[in-house]
Amino acid sequence: MYSKKEVVETLIQKRNFPPIKKRPIILIGLVLIVVVVLLNNLWQYKDLTEKSSIERGDATETDYLGFQGNLLKYSRDGAFFTKYNGELIWNYTYEMADPQIDVCGNYILIYDRKGTQIAILTNTGFKQSFKTSMPIVDANIASQGTVAVLMQEEDTGYVQLFNDKGEVLASGELHMENNGYPLSLDISQSGEKMVVSQLDLNGGDIKTTIAFYNFGKEGKDKIDNIVANYSFSNQIFPQIEFLENGKVVAFGDKEIVIFEDNAKASISKEIFVDGQIKSVFCNGKYFGIICDVTDDEGKLIHQMNVYSGNGFPRCERKVSGTYSKAEMLSNNEVYLSDGETVSIYTLYGIKKFAYTFDTGIYKIIPGDSAKRYYLVLDNRIADVRIK
Repeated sequence: MYSKKEVVETLIQKRNFPPIKKRPIILIGLVLIVVVVLLNNLWQYKDLTEKSSIERGDATETDYLGFQGNLLKYSRDGAFFTKYNGELIWNYTYEMADPQIDVCGNYILIYDRKGTQIAILTNTGFKQSFKTSMPIVDANIASQGTVAVLMQEEDTGYVQLFNDKGEVLASGELHMENNGYPLSLDISQSGEKMVVSQLDLNGGDIKTTIAFYNFGKEGKDKIDNIVANYSFSNQIFPQIEFLENGKVVAFGDKEIVIFEDNAKASISKEIFVDGQIKSVFCNGKYFGIICDVTDDEGKLIHQMNVYSGNGFPRCERKVSGTYSKAEMLSNNEVYLSDGETVSIYTLYGIKKFAYTFDTGIYKIIPGDSAKRYYLVLDNRIADVRIK
């Protein structure tokens, strides 16, 4: 005959429940995790400590990007991939008037906007370079190296897909009298889908057309591989992005539209904005805007709204002061700067950190902890801890 205690212990073991004595330990662990998460998102910091720094020896127009735990910097003359202590991993030289960058997976794409030069690199160095037949409007790269390029010359737009060897995979024309002026494009991480935004001024009315391409089986039998086409009157959508969940977000001047990850790219959600959208930021997982709205007292204010990849609001708050840069960081924080004063906000809208530097600041890159950041300043790159 089993005792009650033996019966209970047997049932616990069969159902894979943790032993009764271990439950308080597990609960304490869960509470500690929740506390740490809340502290990271709600705690406010007002100062910093500089642990180390290296001098900048590059040109003032050099741009910086955190990439796979290291630092990628690029300018008109070339790109350098280094460790944060300055140790060189690789470098690649080129000449571009207006270099732009896109990264996905292990791939890096650098292209000359309004020029014709494209360079494909990886975390290990140079992969391929080639030239396009028309000036480039926009370009993006997928995780396996497929490159989508949007070009325009006089009254003709052109879309081309290349592999990482520079070979053409697909192409098509965009005639302005039919489709309008090309604004932006993006390619999915798989390289199978593409979306293009075009401005149509025919008939005297402003209209934006957003076309969805599928180069897999779903678009095989479609004309020009187009599986969906949407038109929005009296609006301009200059920026479109594929999100990590496969959906597409399109940013207009008064509206944000989210499209589903399905065969018809159906509209999932429309977010209408009070006021004018001034800034847009997105890191693939979350996105946000800053717009000018009128408050209850009739004053014009900056308002920041942050959303999840499904379009659900994460925060809405007033943003004081002026700024020239708004960016969603890789750690899902929002970074605002006017060139000297910096503010960092969490997804909850809490101002995590605010600081005014005695020199210009160009970039903030999150480190490996909630308090660690790398700062690209006028004269140095600093490894700091906020406090």
